[in-house]
Amino acid sequence: MAKIDILLGLQWGDEGKGKQIDELLPTYDGVARFQGGDNAGHTIKLNDISIVGHLLPSGFLRPGADMFIGNGLVVNPVSLIKEINQLKERDIDVTDRLYISERAKLVTYLHPFIDQAEEARLGKSSVGTTLRGIGPAYSQARGRQGLLIGEVLGSNYEERLETFIDFQMTTLGMYKKWGYEISTEKIAEAKEIWDKAVREMKKLKICDVSSLVRTKLAEGKKIMAEGAQGAMLDFDFGDYPNVTSSNTLTANICLGLGVPHTAIGDVCGVVKAYVTKVGGGYFPSRIKDEEVEKLFQEAGGEFGATTGRRRMCGWMDLPALRHAIYLSGTTKLFINKTDICPVDTIRVVTGYIDKNGQAIKSMPFHLNEIVDVETKEFKGWGKDVYGINDKTKLPEELVTYIDYIQSQVEDLGVKIISIGTGPDRNQSVSW
Repeated sequence: MAKIDILLGLQWGDEGKGKQIDELLPTYDGVARFQGGDNAGHTIKLNDISIVGHLLPSGFLRPGADMFIGNGLVVNPVSLIKEINQLKERDIDVTDRLYISERAKLVTYLHPFIDQAEEARLGKSSVGTTLRGIGPAYSQARGRQGLLIGEVLGSNYEERLETFIDFQMTTLGMYKKWGYEISTEKIAEAKEIWDKAVREMKKLKICDVSSLVRTKLAEGKKIMAEGAQGAMLDFDFGDYPNVTSSNTLTANICLGLGVPHTAIGDVCGVVKAYVTKVGGGYFPSRIKDEEVEKLFQEAGGEFGATTGRRRMCGWMDLPALRHAIYLSGTTKLFINKTDICPVDTIRVVTGYIDKNGQAIKSMPFHLNEIVDVETKEFKGWGKDVYGINDKTKLPEELVTYIDYIQSQVEDLGVKIISIGTGPDRNQSVSW
C-alpha cells in the first residue's frame, strides 16, 4: 500500500505551500486538503498564469492529479463554485477529478455574519480572522448543531437546514447587545447566492473520501496531503486564542482525511527565508525597523492572498521553527523566497528573552511572555537570485545563510531539500 506524504507550512502561514505542491505533483497521483476552509490562500504561478486556490487543493494546474476535499474541512458552496468557475474561464475543468467528503462541514450564508459579529464584539481584542465564517462553522459543528456536506443530498435536508438557520438567527440576534446588526436585505441577498451555489454543488462528486483514498492507496497511488495556514496557527499548539480554528499539524491528517497513522509517509515542511504573519497576536521575530519591514513587504509582495491585508514581516525564527518541526515530525524542508533580500544585513532569531532578562528555553504558554529576542547577523545577498536554478551560481552569502539553518535543525532529523528563487514551479535550487 502506498503512503500519504504531507506538506505543511511551518510558520504563520503564507510560506508558499502551493508552489511546492505544484512542483512535487508530477510524482504524485493526487492531492488532498484535510483541514481549514476558504480562509486559506495558496497561490500557484506558471509563466503568465497566477491562480489562488482557497478551497480547492493545489492540483488544478496538473491535469492528471485527483483532488480530494477531506472531512476535516468547512466548505462554503459559494466559494467552492466560484473557484471552479474561475478555472473553467481559463479552460481548466476540475469537476471530473474533484472529490468532496460527505462528512465535510457545511458553511451557511449566516456563518460569515456571525464571524463579523464576534470580531465586532471583541473589538480591540479581535483575533483578526478572514471573516469567512470558519471559526463559527467549526465551533457549531463541534456543538453538533451544523450540517455535513452529504446532507444536502438527503430527503430531510430542507428541514435540517431550516432548524439550523433558526438557531443561527437566534445567535445573531444576541449580538445586538454589542451593537452589531445585519439587515434582512443583506441576509436575503446572501441566501439567494448561497442557495444557487448549493444547487451547483449537488452536481459534484460528494462521496466517502476516506474510503476512496484508502482504495487509491491500495492501488499503489501516491497522494500528497496539503496543509493550510501554518503550524504556528494550530488550534492547540499555536498562540491561543490567536490561532486558526482547526489543527494544522500532521496528526490531524488521520482525523481530517480518515486515514490511519500507518499511512503517513514523509512530512515535508515549507518556510520562507524570512517570516510573515497576519491577524492578531504577538509576533516575536517582527522586524523592529518599520522602514526595513516595509522593504520586505514591498519586495516580497506580502499582502494576504485571501484578504489583501499587509503582512507583518520578521526574521527567520529558529526557536519557532524547531518547535514546529518537532510537533509535525518534519523530515524534509523547503525554503521559499530566498530571492527576497532587500537589505545589506539580515538577522536570524536564535532565542527568546523574558521580562526578567532570562532566556526562555521552550515555547512559552503565551508569546507575549517574550519581551526580546537574541539574534545572529548575516550579510545580505542582494536581489540577483531571482530565477536561479543552479546552486553553483548562488551568492556565497545565501549559501552561508542556508547552511546555517541546516546546521540548526539537523539534530531533529531534517534535511533541506530545495530553496525557492521565485514563485514559478521551475524557480528552485536543489540542496
